[in-house]
Formats: sequence, C-alpha cells, structure tokens
Amino acid sequence: MKNLVLSSALLCCTLPFFAQKTISGRVAEGPTGEDLAYVSIGIPGTSIGTVAAEDGRFNLEIPEKTSLTGKDSVQFSMLGFEKKSLPLTAWTDAAKPLEVRLEPTTLQLQEVVVWPDNTQLKTLGKEKAKYRMIVNFALEGKINQNLGSEIGRRFKIQKPSRLESFRFYIAANNFDTVRFRINVYDLQKGEPGENLLQDQVIVPLTGKKTGWVTVDLRPYEVYAGEHLAVGVEWIYGSKGGTMLTLPIAMPVAGSKHFYKYGSRNKWKSFAGMSAAMLLDLRQ
Repeated sequence: MKNLVLSSALLCCTLPFFAQKTISGRVAEGPTGEDLAYVSIGIPGTSIGTVAAEDGRFNLEIPEKTSLTGKDSVQFSMLGFEKKSLPLTAWTDAAKPLEVRLEPTTLQLQEVVVWPDNTQLKTLGKEKAKYRMIVNFALEGKINQNLGSEIGRRFKIQKPSRLESFRFYIAANNFDTVRFRINVYDLQKGEPGENLLQDQVIVPLTGKKTGWVTVDLRPYEVYAGEHLAVGVEWIYGSKGGTMLTLPIAMPVAGSKHFYKYGSRNKWKSFAGMSAAMLLDLRQ
C-alpha cells in the first residue's frame, strides 16, 4: 500500500507588480540593532511565509500567480517581541533590502508555583511510530517557501500538570542539518492559541537524524491545567535536502492533528489523526 502524503497546496493568485518577486530584508532588535534569528515572516491568512535565518536575513518569495494587492501586508512575529506589519508597497520602490526592527515586549513574570514532591510521571500518546502515512515539512523544490510550517497534536490533560519532556518521531530526513522550534499552545475554540512558553525552544539536528527526538521542557517551567497543543515548527534546512517527514496514525480515537503550511498561515485540524508525538508530565 502506498504512503498517503498530507500537504497543503500553494495558493494561486495574481499580483502584477509583485509577480515572481522576492522580498528581501533583515530583522533586528529595535533598541540594539542586533540580528534576530528565526523570526516568523509571512502574509497573514496565506501560505506565503518563511523564517529569518540566524543573521536575521530573509527572502520571501511571492508566487507568480496570486490575488494579493498593495493593501496586503507582511507580518513579523517572534516570542518576546511586538508583532509588526509592513505593507507590500514598502518593497515596491526599495533600492535595497529593508531592515525591519522589532521592539521587545514587557516581560511578565510567571506566577510562582510550589509543586509537591509526591507527583507521578505520566506519558500521553503512544510510542508506536511505524505508520503507513506521513506528513511533510519540506516540499521538494520549494524548501525556503514553506519554512515555518508546523505539525502538532492535542494532548488531553485531566488535572494540573508540569510538563517534563516532549518527544516526536522523524520518519524521513535527508538534510545534513535541520532546526525545529517547539511551541506549546493553549487551545482557543479547539485550535492552537496563545504560546505558553516565554522563551524559544530550538532543537538542532545533524547527520540526517531520524527516529525519536526528545526535548527537555523542565527548564521552561510550563504548567497546564487543561488540554493543550504542542507543535513542531520547521525553521531551518541546509542546502541539498529535499525530504523531512513525520509519521501519522489514523484513526486515533479522541486525538486531533494540527497542520500549518507556513509561518502566518491558518491552522488546519483533523480529528481522529495524530503525528507520532509523546508528552511526559508530572501530576
């Protein structure tokens, strides 16, 4: 039986003065001008998006066929910084790549939680990872066009818990180096909402790594008292790679799978499905 590959198609639209244009620039911290790595960049509500490199530089490709107009904007967002939007027209007459500066948000101190010593470790999800279906991060020939794509799943938490670790399984990977960002969301109307993390959780992998990947969440002091979603966001892939996938199971009773094609794209949800992901927590 052939693998079923889940992916989202590129939007087809028209934008005469941006046809086949690449928007370029650099994202920096407002007060200091220092590079901001892995900023999410994209046109809200569309599949057009990318993620800034380690030096803050980015290239955002506008497809040849698109329904965008000069009124549409490019949005920049990153944990710990205010979102910023610039109209597409900002690049129309730009003689060189633009510098975009993001202002830090005011850090809100987390409530101090006193956790009892007699807690028990519990694992949500199933460790089985050999499934016939897969879901893609990378699209061959369009690697930079869908940086920021994200795969996640819902975890049902029945009582107050502290997140210990998160595990996800890579089915196929031919990149020498890839980097992921782990996001933990509350659920709003059944879909990922506010990020519960206050710091970025970056996971670098080398050597065409496949199999289970474990992420220690203890340093981030994440507590939850109700259902949440954990997402794996693809933020970097080295040159030459073409394939990056997670296995996915169906049907899975009571589970919910989330997929987002680009960094500013809308979430799509699929009931009864789940990527190979596990969440370890203490209750």
